[in-house]
Amino acid sequence: MVRFEDVALRYGTGPDVLRRVSFHLEPGSFHFMAGPSGAGKSSLLSLIYLATRPSEGNLRLFGRDVATLARRDAALMRRQIGVVFQDFRLLNHLTALENVALPLKVGGQRNEKVRRHVAELLAWVGLAEHLDSYPPTLSGGQKQRVAIARAVVGRPRLLLADEPTGNVDDRMAVRLLYLFEELNKLGTTIVIATHNESLVARFEHPVLRMGEGDVRIERARPPGAARPGEGSAA
Repeated sequence: MVRFEDVALRYGTGPDVLRRVSFHLEPGSFHFMAGPSGAGKSSLLSLIYLATRPSEGNLRLFGRDVATLARRDAALMRRQIGVVFQDFRLLNHLTALENVALPLKVGGQRNEKVRRHVAELLAWVGLAEHLDSYPPTLSGGQKQRVAIARAVVGRPRLLLADEPTGNVDDRMAVRLLYLFEELNKLGTTIVIATHNESLVARFEHPVLRMGEGDVRIERARPPGAARPGEGSAA
């Protein structure tokens, strides 16, 4: 699904943000991405959704080398990727329902079916009373949930989420993680960048651990296993 081979990324003449990064993600996998601020999580995600190209190395998505993609092919590939951005990127002149419906309408689905499906999804994330609300009238947490609903509504092959629970309380954060897990069970490959280590510890998924420009994969803990520094599980 995703393969990095000695990938480096730098902006202009600045230092490497990422250097000699190598890892691969299998189709249908679920990974957290964790690390301190400035470790390059957002930059790594931007490479995967083709907003940025590597400065060095090889990156393959869906089995294709991104360096050889024509502009049209890159645009078609992006339609297979759902993205939750930290700054939401909602369209202020569209309602919550219309924002979430955009990926389905681009895909040619009929309006009546789209409205029913989108309304059900927004109700699931606690926004049943805000279908016709515009983004400027919503709180940060509500905007976050609209952005998540938009990213998952079309069941993308690959979902990338940058701090998707950063503006919601712990109860809603867990509920949203369950939504991502259900999508994963349907075959979507999931990558979630987060600072919330307690949330990472609650779910048994491997972690792309970032630090000082590189990446290592921490395997998922077995059920009931203690984290480093803890005593044995009761």
